[in-house]
Amino acid sequence: MPSLPPLPDIEAEALKDKTPAQSLDYLRLHLRDDTRAGAKRLLSKFEKAVQREGKEKERMESLWKHEREAREKGFLRVAGVDEAGRGPLAGPVVAAAAILPLEGLPAGINDSKKLTPAKRDELFEKIREKALAVGVGQASVAEIDELNIYRAAQLAMERAIGALGEKPDFLLTDAMPLPALKAIPQKPLVHGDALSLSIAAASIIAKVTRDRMMGELHRQYPVYGFEGHKGYGTEEHMRALETHGPCPEHRLSFGPVMETLAKKSPGGPLGYWKGRLEMSKNPAELHQVGVQIKRVAMGHLAEPDLKILRDLFRTKRSQWPNEKA
Repeated sequence: MPSLPPLPDIEAEALKDKTPAQSLDYLRLHLRDDTRAGAKRLLSKFEKAVQREGKEKERMESLWKHEREAREKGFLRVAGVDEAGRGPLAGPVVAAAAILPLEGLPAGINDSKKLTPAKRDELFEKIREKALAVGVGQASVAEIDELNIYRAAQLAMERAIGALGEKPDFLLTDAMPLPALKAIPQKPLVHGDALSLSIAAASIIAKVTRDRMMGELHRQYPVYGFEGHKGYGTEEHMRALETHGPCPEHRLSFGPVMETLAKKSPGGPLGYWKGRLEMSKNPAELHQVGVQIKRVAMGHLAEPDLKILRDLFRTKRSQWPNEKA
């Protein structure tokens, strides 16, 4: 009886330039009369791979439901929109918008929270390569504190849509309506990143972009560990806040940051805001600090302290009598 070829060689040949289904057909042909236990295991391995591929195709096809419905109504440039970073205590909120082709997309696109960092990075590159258009926008920490996180997230999404390079004619958003873009028909979907392929793709772009930005902030402010927790309120982050106080990238309008600020700043919150007012170099800076005090500080300061800040604001504004603060 002639010796049988080694199974690793057969597997390597089965994988060469073939789809999973073609690989399985190759193995079935060449292992048809092979009674080795390893041959049966190899066949089983490839059969499971084909089953997984089939299930993934079915899953991705189901995620085209809302895009397909929009196209059936005549909308051809359907953009999925999502954001990353509403919950952290530090860093910007980042949004992405994506218009996808009907074919040629990489398998595995899903809600970014369900993917490993390595898989997100891999899909990030593939989505940018295959997408018809991708736009990214952000809202800064100052805007978050001035506007509130919900409105800042909307602003980041509006900017991402504006950065697409072509105007979409329909929007799919992750539960968040965009009134400023009401001229564009839109459909907010609760848990949209699990229901729409376009939103899921946008969630990956937004998440990877923001994570990389937090890596840059880590290099600027290494004591906070931003590269690991991305600004979320982990035990490590809270310990760093307690030890070092907030940095310029912390969101003062978020309770844990303000509480830490009260403990770390000379004179507590009142001393902090007095310093911010006194250091304002022009009317625009003074106005921004004034808005932040209204949004952030009023819930943490007593009325006598607020009166001190109002008086200081007026005094500072009088330095520029011919300009509006």
